[in-house]
Amino acid sequence: MTGYLIADRYAGALSAALTEDSQLETALASLQEISSLFDAHHELHSCLSNPAIEVHLREKVLDEVLQRLGAQQAVVRLVHELMERGRMPVLRETVMRFEEIVDARLNRVAARVTTAGPLRPEQQQQLQGKLSAYAGKSVRLKCTVDPEVIGGVVARIGWKVIDDSVRTRLTKLKDALIAEEVEPHENSGD
Repeated sequence: MTGYLIADRYAGALSAALTEDSQLETALASLQEISSLFDAHHELHSCLSNPAIEVHLREKVLDEVLQRLGAQQAVVRLVHELMERGRMPVLRETVMRFEEIVDARLNRVAARVTTAGPLRPEQQQQLQGKLSAYAGKSVRLKCTVDPEVIGGVVARIGWKVIDDSVRTRLTKLKDALIAEEVEPHENSGD
């Protein structure tokens, strides 16, 4: 079974265990935090993924981490299940699939926004409102910074890309100027 199918099964089970939509955001945040820790700390990754380390020792380490994060019981059960079955490597995919399930349950869509510099909270709210109106659903923003954008914003909602960056505007202006230069030369032979 591929990692995606395994992740889909675990994410679906977590979603089914959380009957109240209000629990979804908290569970998602906990799961994202656990996944980030797992990816960022090689020692934790090695400990939880190593079948040579006794299960009760791995469980103790995992319980300590989950307790410090204040993870919900459903998330605790899921992560324990992943560890016990040797499936910790699919944790990141499980989180990504759970994000999609949460978005579907909450009738929202993820928007990946790239800007030249970090957005202030009020700018994020304003952009989120505009993208929500565009998408016809609530929007969950994932903001990244890329100085290559120069200014403006590039937003991706599903397969749709909305590019209002200065870089793209400059490229379009350059293309238009080149097209104007080429056009008179083509007509001069008439």
